[in-house]
Amino acid sequence: MSAPAPTSLARRVLPKLGLSIVLGGLFAWLASRGGVPLVPPADAFARVSWPLVAAYVAILAVTHFFRASRWRFLVAPVKSDVPFWEGVLLNWIGFFAIFALPLRLGEVARPALGKLRQGISVSAGFGTVAVERVFDGLLTAGCVVWALAVLPSRATDDALARNLPYYGWLAVTVFAAAFAGLLLFLWQRTLAVKLIGWTFGLLSRTLAEKVAGKVESVAQGVRSIAEPRLAAGFVAESLAYWGLNALGMWVLMRAVGLDLGIGHAVALMGVLAIGILLPAGPGMFGNFQLAVSVGLRLYVADDVVGGAGAVYIFLLYAIQALLIAAAGIGPLYALRLGVRDLVRSESELATVS
Repeated sequence: MSAPAPTSLARRVLPKLGLSIVLGGLFAWLASRGGVPLVPPADAFARVSWPLVAAYVAILAVTHFFRASRWRFLVAPVKSDVPFWEGVLLNWIGFFAIFALPLRLGEVARPALGKLRQGISVSAGFGTVAVERVFDGLLTAGCVVWALAVLPSRATDDALARNLPYYGWLAVTVFAAAFAGLLLFLWQRTLAVKLIGWTFGLLSRTLAEKVAGKVESVAQGVRSIAEPRLAAGFVAESLAYWGLNALGMWVLMRAVGLDLGIGHAVALMGVLAIGILLPAGPGMFGNFQLAVSVGLRLYVADDVVGGAGAVYIFLLYAIQALLIAAAGIGPLYALRLGVRDLVRSESELATVS
């Protein structure tokens, strides 16, 4: 019997694209309904300090570098000879895919590219992504909880802003549990593989061997957290990434005239990180704007959120979108890759030598 034909790119993407546009539109409507114009009027930019905006762009470029470079510590136990700059470029392409494709369909891009370019198994690739996601989620959720406990906030009628403590603690709980799960899974990897194999073996021996193999492969992708040198390198560059991210967001606050401190930038960064976890439109449009506007309402009056805050949100989004696109599209074509390579299914990748 011949193998089934692979699903076309259009059939794989278009339904998700339609749903994501609806969700993105809903989030954008919620933001604009709260008095935040998605595109501020031209005169709103009159007081912007463009040299500070340029400083933000420079800081963001370095931030984007560390976001990609830290992956080498995660992939080292699986494949230690990945060229440094190829690893950075593949991650930049992956970040662009996550940003541009609907409903976080681009999450598969980095594991797919690792398979295509370096022969790293997709399961191991997902293991490295899992470590990265859990660490980042725990760190940024912790930023939100810290800010809510330490920074004075304003009373607000906004329901989302009032419930931020709940969202923050929920995120911390979820990511802390996931991190504990990674540690336990690594500590008892052999036992986990045996248990999964035994459980699925009750249904099918072939299925049990396949699932156990996938679990073992994912375990390879989380081995870095058990090696002190690799774990330390990953944590150090992750802290550089998030620290520079907060610094850049604060510099942009000063550029548009928002009189807030670096602590407020840390808080806003955490709120934004939680907000963009929600599946939404291409380019994370809608939930990005809504998350930042909700965070700002904790610290500045509504009229400021709709004025300088709207300019801040517009520039923050536009600059990040342009940099992510520029850093991703260039390497995508330089490495002779296409959009299909970013959304290949695991069955398609299995045929790649």
